[in-house]
Formats: sequence, structure tokens, C-alpha cells
Amino acid sequence: MTLYAVNFFLDATIEYKKIHGTRINKYEEEDITMKNLKFFAATAVFAAFLLILGCAGIQKAREEQETATPDQIPKTLAILPFENNSVTDPEHFAPLSKGLSAMLISDLNKSGTTLKLIERSKIQSLLKEIALSQSGSVDESTAIRAGKILGAQAIAFGSFIVLGKKVRIDTRIIKVETSEVLMTESIVGDSDGFINLERELAKKIANSLKVAFQPKTATSGSDINAALYFSRGLDALDRGDKKEAKRLFMKSIEIDPAYKEQVDNVKGLSR
Repeated sequence: MTLYAVNFFLDATIEYKKIHGTRINKYEEEDITMKNLKFFAATAVFAAFLLILGCAGIQKAREEQETATPDQIPKTLAILPFENNSVTDPEHFAPLSKGLSAMLISDLNKSGTTLKLIERSKIQSLLKEIALSQSGSVDESTAIRAGKILGAQAIAFGSFIVLGKKVRIDTRIIKVETSEVLMTESIVGDSDGFINLERELAKKIANSLKVAFQPKTATSGSDINAALYFSRGLDALDRGDKKEAKRLFMKSIEIDPAYKEQVDNVKGLSR
């Protein structure tokens, strides 16, 4: 609590009494001041106590993760499409749901990690079977179920929000066998740097699973439309329209050449 806030509440208490016709002498004013100071001191101590507890919990989780033996760390990961919670034009940004997960799979596969990634096509086929490909909504129990069917030791899922020129990506990784939460991350940044946000998330995923990761060089930033064209290309490919998929992928590369590597890694697209 800042000194400004303390003074604000002290003045408000005294002013309230004056407005309601209560006369306040010097001793009463000093008494009000002392009581308020004691109240804020107690509040500050309690807040500090909660902060210490929170930090201790985070530290404990980190220590448990650091002491995990190699055989306890998942070697196979499935990344599900992200849920679209965008405030700004949700329908417009809906394709990013599968686009973001596809980009993460590609980057983690091509970055020299020892992690085995479940192919996007297998994930899409499963989601169609359990009727989630359209809604994109995945809760923890469904994610674990999907992970077991796919043969993954860990499952990554989450959501994204586009609000104006800002993007937030929330991600969780859960160990399929035990339901243990291995990672919880939130990344916020400018929509024009979407590919850099995705690469930052890929690095965090690799770190949480203790695998080597060679991060790609950050780009100077590009319009989020590059990611959208890439994502729409995936939609077209999933519909069996390869011609439209190629057109959309080329538009993506025209906006940002960094997406060429993503397009090159798309399976099922004849060159």
C-alpha cells in the first residue's frame, strides 16, 4: 500500500465526518489517523504473507520439475488446436486455432529437439471423431483422453485472445498418465509479432520438457494476416482443396517470407 493511498483513506475518513456534521477536534483526528495506520499496517503484513506463500508454491513446483529424472519426463507430445476466445472479430481469427498448433509442431520438430511430436493430421482425425474440430473447446479431461488415444505421454492445449492489436496465448501441458500439470504459461504481445510470440512459446514448451531447443531468429514483425493466410491454407487442405491451400500459403509467404519454412513442413501438399 503506497503512502499516497494511506493518506487518501485518512483524508476520506475525516472528510466524511465533517460532511455529516460531526465535529472533530485535534485528539479525535489523531485517533482516526492512528487507527487507519494500524489497519493499513496489518493489511500490508497480510499481503506480504500471501506473497511469500505464493512464491513458495511456485518455487516448490520448479524444484519438483528440476529434480525429475529423465525417465519421468515425457518424450512424446501432442499439441491440440487452441481455443479461440478473441474479443476482436472472433470469426475472423478462428483459423488461428489450428494454425498456431501447426506452427508449434513444425518448429519443435525442426529445432533439433529429441521430442517426438504427434502429427497434425492424426490429431485432426481424432478431433473429428470426438466432435471437437468445429468448437475447438478442449477441457482437461478431454485433452487427457485425446492424449491417451494418440499415444502421447504429454498433451499441450490452451487458448488465444486477439484484442485490438494485442494477442494473448495461454497454454498448459499435462502429463497424460498422472494428470500432472507440467507447464502453465501466458504470453502477451503485439499481433504484428505473432510469429515471434509462437516461437517464444515453442521455446517455453521445450524448456518445460527438458529438451534442447534451437530458437529461430526473431523476425522484425509482420502483419498477423500472414498467420491467418497460413491457417486458412490448412483449413483448405483439410477440406481437400489443395489448389486453394497453395494460393493461401503463397499469400502468407508474400506477407512474411518466414512462413515459407512453415509451408514447406506442411504434409499432404503436393509441390
